[in-house]
Amino acid sequence: MTKSDWDYRGLAAECYDLWFGDEPFWDQAFFHGRIRQNGGVALEIACGTGRLLVPFLRDGLAVEGVDASEEMLAICRTKAAHLGVSPTLYQQLMQDLDLAPRYRTIFIPACSFQILAERDEAFETLRRCYRHLEPEGELLITLSVPWQDFGVERQWRLRRSGVRPSDGAAILIHEATVSDRIEQVQHIRMRYEVFQEGLLVQTQLRTHRLRWYHKHEFAMMLESVGFREVEMQCGYTDSSGTNPEAELIFIAKR
Repeated sequence: MTKSDWDYRGLAAECYDLWFGDEPFWDQAFFHGRIRQNGGVALEIACGTGRLLVPFLRDGLAVEGVDASEEMLAICRTKAAHLGVSPTLYQQLMQDLDLAPRYRTIFIPACSFQILAERDEAFETLRRCYRHLEPEGELLITLSVPWQDFGVERQWRLRRSGVRPSDGAAILIHEATVSDRIEQVQHIRMRYEVFQEGLLVQTQLRTHRLRWYHKHEFAMMLESVGFREVEMQCGYTDSSGTNPEAELIFIAKR
C-alpha cells in the first residue's frame, strides 16, 4: 500500500494555523453539536494542531485525536496546555488506524480525508473507521471538489498570509495546481516563504496530491464497507445542495 505524500513538518506544520484564522471556525458548531448529541467519546482523525480538538476539550466534550505528524501534535499539546486541558493524542496515519478504544463518533473535518490520494488507502481508512466505532456509532467526513482551481491551473496564487507570533515575520503561502479530471486527483505545489524586514529568510516547497469524490460515488464507498443510513448535506447552513462549491458533509452509521 502506498502511503500518502502529505508531510507536515517544518514550515508546513508551523504555518498550518494560518489557513484557518480564529474561532469560531466555519465547521465548529456543526461538529460540536453532533458530538454532544451522540454522547460518549469522539475521535478526531487528522486533528493536526488542535483547531477543533482543543476548543472541544475546553468546552467539556470527550474527544481524542490522531494525526500522522508529531510536530503538529506537539503544537496541539502546547495549545491545550495554555487552556489547562490534557488531550489524549495518537500518532498514526489514518489508513493505519489501530487503537484500543471504540468511539461513539469519529470525524474527519476540513476535507482531510482527501489527502489519501490512493483509492486503496481511502477504502482501508473507511474500513478502520468502521471497526473503531461503537455499534450505532457515527462517522462524519467532509469533502469538496476543487471547482475554482480548474480555471487557473499552473498559475501561482497567493493562498494565505499571516504574521508569525514568535518573531513578527511575514509568512506567504503560494499554491499552483494541476487537476486530472479523469482520475479525480489534484497535483499541488505549495511554496512557503518567510520574510523579515522585507528580506526572504526561509522558503520551503511542498508537492502532494489530493483526491476528490462526487456525492453518489462516496456514498457507495461508505455502504460498500458496511456503513448504513448514509446521508449527505451540502454546507453547514444550507442542506439544499444548491451550492456546488460548498463542502459535502457525509454522515453514516455503523
